[in-house]
Amino acid sequence: MLIKDNFDEALKFSESTNEFLSHYQIPPSPVNYSVIYLHVSKRNEKLSVELERHLQTYQEIDLIFIEGLFEKYISNAHTIDKQILDPIEKALASTLEKINLQVDSDKTVASNLKKAEQALTKHEYHKSMQSIVAFLMSSITTSQQQHGDLSLELTRACGEVNFLKSKLEAARHEAIVDSLTGLYNRRGCDMKLQELDIEQVHSSLAIDIDHFKNVNDTYGHMVGDEILGEVANRLSAETRDKDKLVRWGGEEFVFVIAGGNKDNKTSVANRIIKTISSKAITTSVGEIRVTVSAGAANIKPGQLNKETWPEVLKKVDRALYIAKEGGRNQAVLI
Repeated sequence: MLIKDNFDEALKFSESTNEFLSHYQIPPSPVNYSVIYLHVSKRNEKLSVELERHLQTYQEIDLIFIEGLFEKYISNAHTIDKQILDPIEKALASTLEKINLQVDSDKTVASNLKKAEQALTKHEYHKSMQSIVAFLMSSITTSQQQHGDLSLELTRACGEVNFLKSKLEAARHEAIVDSLTGLYNRRGCDMKLQELDIEQVHSSLAIDIDHFKNVNDTYGHMVGDEILGEVANRLSAETRDKDKLVRWGGEEFVFVIAGGNKDNKTSVANRIIKTISSKAITTSVGEIRVTVSAGAANIKPGQLNKETWPEVLKKVDRALYIAKEGGRNQAVLI
């Protein structure tokens, strides 16, 4: 059957994907799996051409390159849901419903034929009619079995579609969320900025943990991760639903204050600095006190787009640099 062939084909592609990942020692994360699955299944010609060209040049694949392919070819995977998986799921569900209705109809016919057979056995002269009824019952039984088998196949195919949708959702989540802090990452920041009204004035803060390298060198990266997680929690407590907080990279965070905040950006930045520095962070090696520096700048109407957002970041980074050079544990507005 066509559906079974497709299911078996998907299993084959899955095995090939795992072999590819293992051969090049690539972690089987949702992002990596999605890229390689598309490649081995030949579902995206441009992706495969770029990947094969990279292999011919470097004989290996690094995670940054795979992430680039994901962003370029798959990060808009919601279109796969809408344009491919959702229609398939609906078609399968519709077909399954029709099959189940047919099964119910077969049961009704079989029940009526059974009654007819019982009635005919009481009359010896209806032997020929009994044979016809027996034949019909046998045919109905076969039909029921076939419909039952098809129903099971369709149910299994629906399950596979749901599995693929969950894989895509996991890949999307991994692509935009920082796994350590649970905050959005750079890619997630670009996506969330689109939710803000570009005609309003907003504010942006760049927040950096002071002397974080010393923390890692002294206590190790695991303790450094504990501190990053707690700083992220404290920063999150200072945000409103419409504000945007992201881990920009390393020990740096970006905080976009949506327009209409009654506090100005300087007071928000100073409050954040006090929140971080006022209480030591409890870690696996004891309490450690850290401070942060912040740079702040206004975002003018129309600047929340991919073309002008880098310019905003340059301004807040410049302000952050001044705060660092000026002694740290302070905010600078430009």
